[in-house]
Amino acid sequence: MSSTEEGGGTVGAPGRAVSTDQTIINNNPLETIIPIQCTNFLLSNGELENLRSLDEAFNGNQLEPTAKPLIQRVPSTLGRHKDFRKYFKPKVISIGPLHHDDPTLHGSEKLKLKLAAHFVKNIGVNKETLYNNMKTEINDLKKCYDPKELEKYSNDDEKLAWMFFVDGCAILQAIYMRYGNDDVDDQDNDHMSNELSIKNDLLTYVYLDLFLLENQLPFRVLKLLTSWSENGEKFMKAIKRFIDDNVITPAEMKEPQSHQQDRFCSSERWQQQEEEPIHLLNLLRRRLLSRKEEKRKPWRHCRFCTRLFRYLINRSNQTRTRRHHSHTFRNVKELKNAGIWLKASETSCLTDISFNRIFFVGKLWLPPITVDDSTGPKFMNLIAHEMCPDFDNDFTVTSYICFLDSLIDEAEDVKDLRDAGILYNGLGSDEEVAKLFNKMNTDLVPSPTIYNGVKRQIHNHCKNMWINYAAQAYHTHFRSPWTFLAFVGAIAALLLSALQTYYTIHQPK
Repeated sequence: MSSTEEGGGTVGAPGRAVSTDQTIINNNPLETIIPIQCTNFLLSNGELENLRSLDEAFNGNQLEPTAKPLIQRVPSTLGRHKDFRKYFKPKVISIGPLHHDDPTLHGSEKLKLKLAAHFVKNIGVNKETLYNNMKTEINDLKKCYDPKELEKYSNDDEKLAWMFFVDGCAILQAIYMRYGNDDVDDQDNDHMSNELSIKNDLLTYVYLDLFLLENQLPFRVLKLLTSWSENGEKFMKAIKRFIDDNVITPAEMKEPQSHQQDRFCSSERWQQQEEEPIHLLNLLRRRLLSRKEEKRKPWRHCRFCTRLFRYLINRSNQTRTRRHHSHTFRNVKELKNAGIWLKASETSCLTDISFNRIFFVGKLWLPPITVDDSTGPKFMNLIAHEMCPDFDNDFTVTSYICFLDSLIDEAEDVKDLRDAGILYNGLGSDEEVAKLFNKMNTDLVPSPTIYNGVKRQIHNHCKNMWINYAAQAYHTHFRSPWTFLAFVGAIAALLLSALQTYYTIHQPK
């Protein structure tokens, strides 16, 4: 039966009955028209295939809550930016399969073999046993990667197991060379580096490459290599020190030894409580978000004055709530003009941001941060990690960079953050730091809930007319000692003039 009945009507057109037990051949000999049961229309095989793709997409894109994110490429949203590409590509060493065949990194194979050989010597387990453990777990390790990245190794588990073995040993030995012992000093570390003929600058570039999203190795590999010997514990402790060294600031380094030990122990307990990290970059993110709960001491002030002040503030805010629905944000310069002081938080945790206020003065607490050549690559790869479609997270690092970018518009804002002990500039000029954060914020979408409370408090503080008047008066008359002295002199002159007028009028006759 043809697809067109007599009279020119199309089979399956509205108003016509269609038999469901017949197949209709279209003019195209390669396509079959199939009637749909309980309906009065027909669909081709191609159309049915298109509709099935919707069901596959619906069932295939659901994330399993217990599944770990896969090691994969940087999302295209970030990778297509020319300024960001250099942040995602290894400079010295390739780790894992994603950049293994990069011809510009083939020279790193000898370096990795040298590091791996010294690790086998230091761990105290024969190399055959270590490699066999890796080969035994190869099927589970392959599940840690995006399947399309391992297509070339689908029939070559031996090559993949050897890659994991060498790369894992190289990572552990490279980190141990600088962070292996609490008691060794810099000279001993240099001696260990010279023993392997590895220069310090090359080792520093290796450390930077270990935090690239596309250069990650499953943390399970490091566990397999260190769990078969008592010496493995010192390698895992070296990793913890390595992560801490990439987080703590110069201010924290100046703390008493007991405080540093407490911070390290709390970090160690935190890592033991959490499940096994995905990779080193994921471990760095956990460390940046770990926070020791401490209550900040409130300011002491008069209870009556506080109640009166809050009443005036709340009344003013109620009249403005109808007109302001979004929490607009300002840079550091404008916050200072609004009577907000900047203070360094007690920890480097990215969520340790808070705001409190007493009378007409507010305090914004921010975690201290060191900005150097590694800041851009580390934070951009952390952001790329958060943007991976299979990683369920709250985008804290992304929101932090957006928050910091809103504070920094120009070099003067960076200087104010430095003066407050919040930012340590190891990059160069303050202008370069401002450009870095403005560039990193390109096309980033922060979480609508992270820092929302702080933003709301700052917004209400800046929009209150009583606070604005007080802040303007403060910056006009008390911004510097000279303006303060001029203000005092003017008040004294007025008082003297008033006294002179009084005595002139009431002079005894």
